[in-house]
Amino acid sequence: MASKIPKGKLARGSIAGITAAKLGAGHLKHKVKRPFLSAKQHQKNTHKLNDESADILFKALTKLRGTALKIAQMIGMEQGLLPDAYLQELEKSFYRVPPLNRVLVRKLIMNAFNKSPEKLFAQFEPQAFAAASLGQVHRATHSNGDKLAVKVQYPGIGVSIESDLAIMRTLARGLPDTRLLLRSLQEIESRLKEEVDYCMEARNTQWFRQNVTLSGINIPLVYPELSSQHVLTTEYFQGYHLHDWLATQPSRATRNKAAQLLYDFFVHTSQDLCHLHADPNPGNYLFHEDGSVSVLDFGCTRKLSEQSTAVFPDLLRAYINDDAEALFSAYKNLGMSIEPFNAELYQRVLQPFGQWLALPFKTDSFDFGKHATYSQQGKAVIQNLNSAFKADDINQEFIFHNRTIYGLVKIFERMGATVRLRHHWM
Repeated sequence: MASKIPKGKLARGSIAGITAAKLGAGHLKHKVKRPFLSAKQHQKNTHKLNDESADILFKALTKLRGTALKIAQMIGMEQGLLPDAYLQELEKSFYRVPPLNRVLVRKLIMNAFNKSPEKLFAQFEPQAFAAASLGQVHRATHSNGDKLAVKVQYPGIGVSIESDLAIMRTLARGLPDTRLLLRSLQEIESRLKEEVDYCMEARNTQWFRQNVTLSGINIPLVYPELSSQHVLTTEYFQGYHLHDWLATQPSRATRNKAAQLLYDFFVHTSQDLCHLHADPNPGNYLFHEDGSVSVLDFGCTRKLSEQSTAVFPDLLRAYINDDAEALFSAYKNLGMSIEPFNAELYQRVLQPFGQWLALPFKTDSFDFGKHATYSQQGKAVIQNLNSAFKADDINQEFIFHNRTIYGLVKIFERMGATVRLRHHWM
């Protein structure tokens, strides 16, 4: 039986305080040892520290759940901010958090519809088959026989955003790149307020289902009469999450097909439809034996302006062609405060980032199996780029765009897939 989620500020703050103290003690111990270690011992000790810290953080987040866990997931999707050990632990939270007990689930559905699950559905499984940060998912059957996925939001989520942001700011001080993490938390707050509204997610899901025409991409049907602000009922898809799908050892051709579909979906929606599915974590996709992909979660989407979608290709081509003047012009067209031309900034920050960014676009296709450390290699230049601009100077659509690409790249690397990226842009 899963334990209850701590609701009060005191209870949640206590968990955060204890966790921050443990993280801080680990880093202090590492700092004391550092002068006496060889380079090899220091590297080994750093990896051990990251593993231990990641385990401490994940255990605390699974107790807190709710927006605290979702905030951590969002940070995990940021470009290069967390060590791999943290990311591996956070990935468990995408769909493997211990579920709530069935009594509480029944109460939540009763509160939403004034009906018990037995009266609302022809059949309802009280044990969740997937559980993540903001809610958990149950199988059910519609009165017409349709197979359903019923997502139930954890109680008290909407009112805990501000307090959980304070908690994460406390925890951030025990993690690497504290300054950048704190800056990211400012932008995360507005996104969270959208994600806790399942009515908005229902509308987003319906919009993408009606407008996406890409063969091989499945988007679930929404059942509005069985949905509310805290319950979302959609069509049920049978498939595998990334880790489980890879464990079935799909062929290289199948992996390539699935990866290409994910990238084509990104380009089709962002460039053709001016809408971005901006949460590419592995838990939001189901993979199928034929290489098709189902996209599940539309809580975090972004409408892009026509100006931005017109400038993004110019910006990418400027990086690929190492064209400094075109690059500065593109940034200016995005509304970012940047001088007409600054050779020092270009050589120190933008050019190294561009050389890394352009690599997958230099050939007709790019093998992320052979270049499995591509995202890792980009961490330093990404951090350098993040540090070069003030938060107010950065186009928010640009941030969502880049974050989504980076998240997809991490998935492609795990798949060991070859993807054609260049033909969409050149």
